[in-house]
Amino acid sequence: MKSLDRIFLIGFMGVGKSVVGKVLAKKLNYDFMDPDDKEHWIKRGFHGGQTQVFWDDRQKYYDIETEILKDYITNGSKNFVYSTAGSIVLREENIDLMKSSGTIIYLTANTETLHDRVKRQGKISPKAEWIQGMVTFIESREFKYKIADLEVDTNDKSIEEVCLAIISLLGL
Repeated sequence: MKSLDRIFLIGFMGVGKSVVGKVLAKKLNYDFMDPDDKEHWIKRGFHGGQTQVFWDDRQKYYDIETEILKDYITNGSKNFVYSTAGSIVLREENIDLMKSSGTIIYLTANTETLHDRVKRQGKISPKAEWIQGMVTFIESREFKYKIADLEVDTNDKSIEEVCLAIISLLGL
C-alpha cells in the first residue's frame, strides 16, 4: 500500500492544486506545502519569487523546484499535502522522489475550465488563442502526469467535492 501521509497534487495551471491542497490538508489535519509561495524563493536569494526565476532562467527554476521538493520531503513534516508546480513532472528525479515518498494525485480539467479559472486569476491572453495553445501544451505533457497513483476530475466540482473525492479514493 502506498504511503497516505504524504500527498502530492499534480496537474496543469488552473486545475486547482493550491486551493484544493489547502482545504484537503485542513480536512486531513496535515500540513500544506506550496512551493510557489514566495518565501521558498526568497530564502534562496530570489526576492522576485519564482516568476522572476521562471522567466530569467528556466533551467535554474527547475533546479530550485527540485531542491524545494527534496528539502520538504527530507525536512518537512511527516503528514503533508504538497501542491506541486505544473512543471514538476518534467524531471524524472522529481517523479521518483514523489513516488517513493507518498501518493501522487493528478487533478484534471478540460481546457474551458482551465481557461475560466486562470482568467479569474488575471493570468491570461485572449480565449481562442489561449485555448488552442493549451490544447497543444496539454497534448505534449499529459503523458507525464499519467504517472499518478490516482486521477481526479475537477470539472464542474466545488473544492469541497474534489476534496471529498480524493479522501474517498484514498480510503480515509
